[in-house]
Amino acid sequence: MVAKPSPLRLDTSLLDYKPDAFSNGGLPVTPPADYELEVLHELSTPVDEVIDPQARPLVAVIGVGYVGTHLVNNFGRVHDTIGFDVSERRVKELQHEFSQNSRVRVTSNASDLDEATHYLISVPTLLLADRSIDASYLRSALRTVAAHARRGATVVIESSVAVGMTRQLLGPLAKRHGYFAGMSPERVDPGRIDPPAHAIPKVVSGLDDVVPGSLNSILALYSQAFDRVVPVSTPEVAEMTKLYENCQRMMCIAYANEMADACQPHGIDPFEVCSAAATKPFGYQDYTPGVGVGGHCIPVNPHYLLSNSAFPLLQAASDAMARRPAALARRAVDKLLRRWPANAVCKPRVLVVGVGFKAGQATLSNSPGLDLIKHLCLSSSVDVGFADPLVSQDHVPQVPRLDDDAWNAETLKSFDMIIVTMRQHGLDFGLLDNLDGVEVEFWCK
Repeated sequence: MVAKPSPLRLDTSLLDYKPDAFSNGGLPVTPPADYELEVLHELSTPVDEVIDPQARPLVAVIGVGYVGTHLVNNFGRVHDTIGFDVSERRVKELQHEFSQNSRVRVTSNASDLDEATHYLISVPTLLLADRSIDASYLRSALRTVAAHARRGATVVIESSVAVGMTRQLLGPLAKRHGYFAGMSPERVDPGRIDPPAHAIPKVVSGLDDVVPGSLNSILALYSQAFDRVVPVSTPEVAEMTKLYENCQRMMCIAYANEMADACQPHGIDPFEVCSAAATKPFGYQDYTPGVGVGGHCIPVNPHYLLSNSAFPLLQAASDAMARRPAALARRAVDKLLRRWPANAVCKPRVLVVGVGFKAGQATLSNSPGLDLIKHLCLSSSVDVGFADPLVSQDHVPQVPRLDDDAWNAETLKSFDMIIVTMRQHGLDFGLLDNLDGVEVEFWCK
């Protein structure tokens, strides 16, 4: 059962995001113009040893989070592979995960990187509080590579970056240390198993104008691990390709949300509209409305493009998406209070179903469901609980969690409104069809 909070405790981490901070004045330009000089000053002395061009590849993946794990798994099918991560806890988890693969070893010992011939960088590129790019993890990874890689090594950035960052950050390093270098944007999707990672076409690029032969070196490695490799002319093309892909999704979802809002005064079900539109066999791609977008990519990537280019439509879509959870929270509260007695001694009770950033995921990164909870709590007009079989109470201590075994009609009837942000795995949503007196809203397909 949901215990009554007394009162709700809100961590400041839920309160420090200001979606409108730069909606009118543009975003800070990152990386700064003098970044190249800064990187050059930080570079260590190049390693004197040179890699034998005929040496068997030993691939080192720097940063073994979600993307890095896919890289280790994929390259570990065909090459000896090192997974390097600074987190001892993560290393222990992965040592267990890859214990049956004799090609793979996972380590936090940087000296193990001395043996590698290829370095694939897959560290986070996040946003700072002002929504400019946090390149600190990438800079740290490049310093690690510079301290251990031999001349003739191949260095590839897999992390999402702004257009031009590969050249600005990796170019000076490659030129001074004699590395083949390039960019290959990751394309894995959390929760998706089909197609497998090796079957997803892989875009690759090389800094051939800085170090000739870079693209060929990258092609030689990647063509053995991926079914189809798509070479492009420059890292800038690869960077823009990644951002264009993800930002297109952001814009289409924002458009679907606008359609849903336009349906409301007409009494139209927006999901029925989406289903009908999806019957068109050409010229239409199915996107459905929702609470927002989450994860490390879709809500973040627009700011990489906006950091050094003008995208008015993308700016508007990104701002609208950031504001949406707050707008939906206001709509829900207003709807409840219109029928709530003015002299009531208790507040309406709201259950938010689905807190992970998307269905099937426990990760809370940029979770729109969590943002919705924050704004419901900030209204001070409702008592809020959440239900999500994949997210524990420890991860969202601010509001009470509905126990999994309390997902039954009797308990659910104790709420005045139930908002389903996504159809999280492990819940019988059929129970919501016949809850007399409970306002049930599905804000997902």
